[in-house]
Amino acid sequence: MSKPKKLDITQVVENHLCHSCGACFASCGHDSIGFVESVGGYYAPKIDYDSCTNCGLCFDVCSGDHFGETLQELVPEDPFVGYIRTCEVGVASNEEIFKNSQSGGVTTALLAQLLDSGAIEVALVAVMREDTPPRGDFALVRSSEELHASQKSKYTPIPLLSAIPELKNINGPIAIVGLSCHFHSLQNLCDVYKWLAKKEIIKIGLICDRVMTASAIDFIGLQATHEPIKNFAFRDKQKPTYPGNPTVTTTNDTEYILDKSVRMEMKDFFTPARCRLCFDKLNIFADVVMGDPHGVDGVDKKGGETLVLTRTQKGVELIEKAKAARSIVLRDADKQSAIKGQKIETKKKEWNAYVSAWKEMGRKVPNYPFTPQLSDSYENEKKHLAHALSLDEYSSRDELLADAQKYYNKKKLKRAMKMPLVKIKNLVRKLIKG
Repeated sequence: MSKPKKLDITQVVENHLCHSCGACFASCGHDSIGFVESVGGYYAPKIDYDSCTNCGLCFDVCSGDHFGETLQELVPEDPFVGYIRTCEVGVASNEEIFKNSQSGGVTTALLAQLLDSGAIEVALVAVMREDTPPRGDFALVRSSEELHASQKSKYTPIPLLSAIPELKNINGPIAIVGLSCHFHSLQNLCDVYKWLAKKEIIKIGLICDRVMTASAIDFIGLQATHEPIKNFAFRDKQKPTYPGNPTVTTTNDTEYILDKSVRMEMKDFFTPARCRLCFDKLNIFADVVMGDPHGVDGVDKKGGETLVLTRTQKGVELIEKAKAARSIVLRDADKQSAIKGQKIETKKKEWNAYVSAWKEMGRKVPNYPFTPQLSDSYENEKKHLAHALSLDEYSSRDELLADAQKYYNKKKLKRAMKMPLVKIKNLVRKLIKG
């Protein structure tokens, strides 16, 4: 009787539960896993079964499918908010870091202080790789001078944890800047690899509502130019002020600035199905969490500031040291206002509705250690999920982008109905020309 085949990451991808964190790649000791970008822009692992030994580790570490024992034990009473020790807002003291930041630059300033003081040996961060087309990537940073490229959020899947094997030979403390899905899978990896569990890792979490598939970069780029592009930013607050507009740079160094409405209008079109099923907007397993200070009174709405939530004693000490070193300037903020500003109550309702819709569609639900309150109203959520699944059904990226353009044009016309007549005429002229 043959031994039953172990589950692997292929089943997770087929169930549309992969969130492209890179943990499966990090778990494979046989170089059997690579990543492939689908027509819809999903960035998913693919196994080379000629070299695969069916060890099952890629499935074991996948938090897209399930939480491991340690994660289940660590889930707080309120998994949507988590434990919050301190709540502050503020900015980086360094003017260059502040100007190049998406909000207040506190994440980068904290990393710079940790690197310059020798408190960490390396930082694992996300970057936007200059390429044609540009794509999200990761980098191991060893000096504060290298941090520039890691600034501004990358609203696209990045297999950050693919870098984990490179951390094995690093002896000193390590900082990782990641989304909640990265830290979910990081803990699963620590359960499997004791060498990783013994590392001193500082977890700097980012608040995340969702990402968009990689095809969103192509679409937004096309709103600026049909020339090849090499660099891209979802938000640049210097163009002209916070919260910033998308910027596109062509291979001949021509820069285009788009209105932020392009990104906002297309979020639903390009949101991956797996993001809809994630409850953890506030990154509950991080040491310290950074994000936009929505709902907080008195923030700078032109220059931008950072919301800073500490969750662990380690996080509190990190922030206090950075303040003492004058790398960052923070002030107390009302925790309840910050939570309300992140629309957590809305997030709870949406998550329950999306999980209910996903179940009704006959799909496998991630194995979270708490039960959703099933919703009896989820038709809109079902439409969003069905659309997300349909992104890979297009015959080509061009066909997908053409449909995305039709969707965007409809959204613009709806928005125009609320505009003054002069603005409507100008918009119609642009649509006719475009």
